[in-house]
Amino acid sequence: MTEHDPLVGQVLEGWRVQGEVPDWEDVLARAGRVEQARPERWRPRRVATARRRLYAALIVAGVVAVAAPAFAIVARQLLSGHPVPGTMTTTHVQLGSGRSAELRLRSRGSPLGRDSTGFHFLRAGTSQARFFRWTLELHGLDQVAVARITLRGRVIRLCRPCSTGGGLFVLRDGDALQLLNGRATLRVGEARQRVAPAAGGRLLGARRPSL
Repeated sequence: MTEHDPLVGQVLEGWRVQGEVPDWEDVLARAGRVEQARPERWRPRRVATARRRLYAALIVAGVVAVAAPAFAIVARQLLSGHPVPGTMTTTHVQLGSGRSAELRLRSRGSPLGRDSTGFHFLRAGTSQARFFRWTLELHGLDQVAVARITLRGRVIRLCRPCSTGGGLFVLRDGDALQLLNGRATLRVGEARQRVAPAAGGRLLGARRPSL
């Protein structure tokens, strides 16, 4: 039908809406409902993204947990090779009647390492040497007859007679390690005292026995 009957047009004319204006409030309300509904459609995608991130984090954590022991071993090996630049030892000797002596030893020389068994030289197979600077302090008296260190049958005479003062001596290889690891005896006058182990360097894990 391409043309209306004039009578039908007259009847419909009475039903025409006059001054019609678009219902923008209804349009905006519908648009709001669409925006509110859109996140609901996106939610599965966001959940999937969050799950992928969680799985990735768990995989990274697992890799770190597996690799941690290897990293610890490498770090320990690097630290065990770190040289000890210097050491210090302090030994007190009681001489009776409120008198005492104090011997301080500082050493430098061939590179040292330190672990649970004590000090050891880092360069195996070559001659090693440590220079020991010593200082003797007397308390309650001005002089003693002698001061000396004994290790493995060797005697290192510091002074005779002795007053407060100091000096320098050199020890090589196993003799140096004996003194550094507290396996020597100090004599001041007639009193004897075990020389304290040297302090210095980072204490590390066990290793092969030293000289």
